[in-house]
Amino acid sequence: MYADPVHIRSKRVNLSLNSTEMRVVEAMAELHGVQPSVFIRELAMEALKHLHGSKSATGAEEKRRAYA
Repeated sequence: MYADPVHIRSKRVNLSLNSTEMRVVEAMAELHGVQPSVFIRELAMEALKHLHGSKSATGAEEKRRAYA
């Protein structure tokens, strides 16, 4: 089915939300035209990229100052 088996998503994470949080997720997912689980996964991956990018940039800047 997949050209590259690495892209098969088989790892699961349980997430508990209250009814208000779930309504927000469902509304945003509907607005973006995706399923709630897809919306949450994409949101989490973007947040991780942002966190990794900001930490990497900070570390690189500190290294540049140390060796200047």
